[in-house]
Amino acid sequence: MRVKTIAFAILCSGFFFSSALFSPAAHAAGAIPDASRRSDIESQIAQLESQANVLDTALQEVQGAARSLDNDVKALDIEVRRREIEIKRLNLAIQKAADDIKQKIQDIAVLSQKITRGRSALASGLLLLSTYDGENALTILLKHRSLSDFFTSLYGLQRVEAGVQETLGIFREDRATVEREKNDLEGFQEEQQNLKGLQEMERRFIAQKKQEKDELLRLTRGKEAVFQQLLKSKKQDIATLKTQLFYLEKTGISAQDAVALADAAAKRAGIRTSFLLALLEVETGKQFEDGVISVGTNLGTGNWQRDLYQCYLNLGKRSSAESEKAALFGITGALGLNPDAMPVSRKPSYGCGGAMGPAQFLPTTWLRFSDRVAQLTSHNPPNPWDAGDAFTAAALFLADAGASSQTVAGETMAAKTYLSGRPNCTKYVCRSYANKIMALARDIDRTL
Repeated sequence: MRVKTIAFAILCSGFFFSSALFSPAAHAAGAIPDASRRSDIESQIAQLESQANVLDTALQEVQGAARSLDNDVKALDIEVRRREIEIKRLNLAIQKAADDIKQKIQDIAVLSQKITRGRSALASGLLLLSTYDGENALTILLKHRSLSDFFTSLYGLQRVEAGVQETLGIFREDRATVEREKNDLEGFQEEQQNLKGLQEMERRFIAQKKQEKDELLRLTRGKEAVFQQLLKSKKQDIATLKTQLFYLEKTGISAQDAVALADAAAKRAGIRTSFLLALLEVETGKQFEDGVISVGTNLGTGNWQRDLYQCYLNLGKRSSAESEKAALFGITGALGLNPDAMPVSRKPSYGCGGAMGPAQFLPTTWLRFSDRVAQLTSHNPPNPWDAGDAFTAAALFLADAGASSQTVAGETMAAKTYLSGRPNCTKYVCRSYANKIMALARDIDRTL
């Protein structure tokens, strides 16, 4: 009877273990977020997107017309309103990402409890089976007072073994599910951080546009003739470029050098100079706002061992850790550099760091382009911490991702790929990132 009781307990435990995640009680307790809140946020984002589209159309019309004082002032006013809407949209998207993060954390906690119960069930079943392990049927038979008791025990053991096998299968499935949930959680955390970085950039952009308008009116004194004269003298306006390349300048690359390096890299890869500059500015700014990079000639305040290798190990990604380490050592070894002395991006609040230089490539990604960079720059081996080599690698990446078409669609796909690895990424952060780059590229075009 003892065997049957334990077998029944094991099977019941296994049933509860497999169904707990899907019970209403598991999710009803503190479910985050509720459907109505999520729907409301998505509705507000859609309304703001509609308003943004109207302003985008108006801006394109004004910028497509002949340049005049009135049109430039209108364009600046529209840009400010457009960026204000963008900040509101980003704020909603950040809230949505925060809700997604809370939900994922809750789901992982439920799964973890489920796995803990599964371990207990497995331990009980395995302990019981081990008691009879190595005993032959005759020995077991002699321990029972009757054939009926013997067959009852035998049936119970078979049920226990079947329950152990079933629980093992569920246990493996749940472990795999936890890994997927953790990857999703990391993705939501990355999205939230990127959105925050873009939001800070938009705030700075608004302040810049307001200042630009005030300066324009001050210089022209509201007169069209003075504006036209000013327009002729302001082609390749370094002061304006310094505001447009604000974050790149903070890395120690001057606006003049950034333009020269980007122009050479863009021509090598067959993409637009303004698009490459805009992407590097936004990418650098996004990381700067996250506190990942520091002011100086090299990007990064991290260390490969702590922020790259050990980080991947802590996440259970040994294969990635070893691949990135081998790639980094290969790059630094070929350049005669000490990997411990080279700056990489610091581990952010999600995921891992380890990105190198102005283009912020991970070591394995850099190796995909290093041979082509060497062919174009004659630097063999190329150096990811050298701005010219890094700009060329970024240009090649973008060209491969669609920017070589020099169309809005192609460049949008390239920008999304640079951020997410997916040209058709539909996440809000991907759209916002690409839109910001395209808007900045238009600004830079008017200056170069």
